[in-house]
Amino acid sequence: MLISDLGTITQLGRILQVHNAMVTEVVIRSRTTGFLSIIYARPDTDETVTESLRLYVGFDTDILNSSGQRMCLCDIQEGMFIDALISQVMEWRTPTQANAFLIVVKTNEQPLLYFTTDQIAVVDIDNFLLYTGDPDNTGNQIKFMINHTITTISDKNGNPVPFRSLRPGLLVNVTHSLIETGEIPPQANAFHIQTL
Repeated sequence: MLISDLGTITQLGRILQVHNAMVTEVVIRSRTTGFLSIIYARPDTDETVTESLRLYVGFDTDILNSSGQRMCLCDIQEGMFIDALISQVMEWRTPTQANAFLIVVKTNEQPLLYFTTDQIAVVDIDNFLLYTGDPDNTGNQIKFMINHTITTISDKNGNPVPFRSLRPGLLVNVTHSLIETGEIPPQANAFHIQTL
């Protein structure tokens, strides 16, 4: 495996997004708790180097496969690639570590987490739907389906907020599944929504 095959970590408010990290160790304490050790690429001044990070998995960590179905920690194996949403990295701890909020296990070469930044057009609280894009043109919107057990919502500082606090006109970054273009408007499952 080449270092160039490894993804990186990017910051979005107080939440970090892990892209295409490789699992190097899995330690299971129970069906839903334990930790993963991952490696990812970090650009340096003249070269790219690998960094390792321990991700703690708890009762509130969602683990999904590429289809959005729940998995348990015991299904993850060394050598698999993941995308994740995590807390700030605690560099003073040894080993360096963070808490995992969402882990998506990759089963192919396509990215499993996608990111859309746009203004909210419509919030349908009754049907748990969020539309982004042009409020006057459904052809320029994306419909995000909200699952109250999977979708997390936070403000720009990473603090949790309720779905009902979202309003048309707010700028949001949505972490979501692949957009299905066979529908009008196109639709996707929302994993995380952060107001900007």
